[in-house]
Amino acid sequence: VNVNIWITPNESNLDPDSGGLIVYKKFPPPEWDYRTFNSYHNQDKLEKYFSNDAVRIPYRANRAVVFNSHLWHKTDRFTFKKGYKDRRINLTLLFGLRKKIKH
Repeated sequence: VNVNIWITPNESNLDPDSGGLIVYKKFPPPEWDYRTFNSYHNQDKLEKYFSNDAVRIPYRANRAVVFNSHLWHKTDRFTFKKGYKDRRINLTLLFGLRKKIKH
């Protein structure tokens, strides 16, 4: 289980429709290992496989997003004010052990 919590004030986010998280609704193929699933170098392969079947969760301060860690996810594009106090801060909590997914 993955829990993402955002703690930067909403006023710091210059685009309230973005800045959050994109969670894709499709599990990766069982033959993909951790490196395939989490490598920046595989970004094109991942986006092609998962296509546009995703949920975009906009940034809101004190929002917690809870989802299955096996689902591919990524930070949405974001534009926050400049400065130390306005940086986008995300806390990620992981629970449980990663196991093979039964499709």
